[in-house]
Amino acid sequence: MPRISVPHDPERDGSLMVKRLGPDLVEVYFVPPENAHSDLDETDEYRTKLLLIDGKDQYLTIYPFKTLGTPSSPGRFLKPKYSKVKRITLEYQEIPYLDFTQPVPKTPEEVRAMLEGLPSTFTKDYAYGLGLARPYYSIIDAVQSLSDCTEIVISSKSQTGIDSRGMVFNIATEDFEELRLELNKIDQHTRNAAYSVKKVASYNILAKRLGLPTETAKTGRHPYRKLLTAAAEGKEPLSEDAQNAVLGVVSDHAKDIVEKQPDKLAKLRSDIELVTLENLIKRYEEMLCQKLNEERWQTFFSENQFILNLAFGYPVIKVQGQASVGGRKLSGSGEKITDFLVKNSLTNNTALVEIKRPKAELLHKRPYRNSVYTPAAELSGAINQALDQKYQFEREFIQIKVNSKLNDIESYAVHCCLIIGMTPTDDDKKKSFELFRRNSKDVEIVTFDELLEKLRQLQGFLAEDKQEVPF
Repeated sequence: MPRISVPHDPERDGSLMVKRLGPDLVEVYFVPPENAHSDLDETDEYRTKLLLIDGKDQYLTIYPFKTLGTPSSPGRFLKPKYSKVKRITLEYQEIPYLDFTQPVPKTPEEVRAMLEGLPSTFTKDYAYGLGLARPYYSIIDAVQSLSDCTEIVISSKSQTGIDSRGMVFNIATEDFEELRLELNKIDQHTRNAAYSVKKVASYNILAKRLGLPTETAKTGRHPYRKLLTAAAEGKEPLSEDAQNAVLGVVSDHAKDIVEKQPDKLAKLRSDIELVTLENLIKRYEEMLCQKLNEERWQTFFSENQFILNLAFGYPVIKVQGQASVGGRKLSGSGEKITDFLVKNSLTNNTALVEIKRPKAELLHKRPYRNSVYTPAAELSGAINQALDQKYQFEREFIQIKVNSKLNDIESYAVHCCLIIGMTPTDDDKKKSFELFRRNSKDVEIVTFDELLEKLRQLQGFLAEDKQEVPF
């Protein structure tokens, strides 16, 4: 395993050579230990470029080579780590340890200190070859399967995709972070699944010797955990045909099962609902990482209407999507269109829901005075839009109700809900945001991440308590 903060032995690990190309531009080479090239006249014959550090344009390029071994290790020593990808470039701003005001490293010691600050996704020890750390090799495999690109660029300035020349695979910073988190999650599920299977295998072998009943490994509820547990046990996942057969049997015998084994059928339903919720949360998280317009979010909430319930303190059902609240009837044309018209399922009192973007600014970037932030134009504009829709709807309510032939809606006290932006992370901004929205009497302001957190809490409530496995 790569060593961190351990002194290097040049005779064992080789050394670094820094070559200065300009005041803010250096190349860093790996020079193998002398015993690895003793048959050569020049000691740096095998030197290999590992890094290009550009302080002016503020980027770092890594050249992934295999630096373990010797020339007598055929096919390995000083060969590229990957079949297609030869370079990985990071913007300086994606590497939080770098100080733009400081000059680029000039000595091997300064280079090593810089490598220590690389994100955990990367190998930091040059003696083991730089590049992505082993748990993240699948990212390289995916890029090489999807393209013939020779360089990966991780940047907040570009969207994920292949450049026009077909040589550079850009990965947006937010997508790279999503990859990292997802792979870490899989690793955790893998460890949990392996521990569970090993624990049961050990128990069963000893239980058999004692003449006691054996056990079955718990697969957990997460799809990854189920799949990995099955793999650890040597079980093949069900094919699509097998899945259809199982579903057919359950459907054909549902009445008999509910009469004889209602608890097991209830548990099956609970398992299905929880997996469905997990998939919904995953889709929500993926959408938050993308730059989607309001229409895409409106479609998402329309397909998953129960999420709107989480924005209210009472049960609601949808009456109309894209409702014309300023026209003669809800489905007609009108200049005032609300994203959703919903109603309290018990009192029939109506509410208007307006959907904006998660990226919408909630507060101005600069404080108004003494750490007090005022609402941004997007937020104040959206509130006025909702209030205007409420005014038009209340004014035309009787005619809308009659013309739309809806006798089960009322306008006792029309409620407005605005779903917009993400909760501020800065403490002063949190305070300003809460002070503002709690004094917004007629419009309930809910952020996208608050709805996501409510979904996660619902998932936690439905899931069985699991005992954490120490690692």
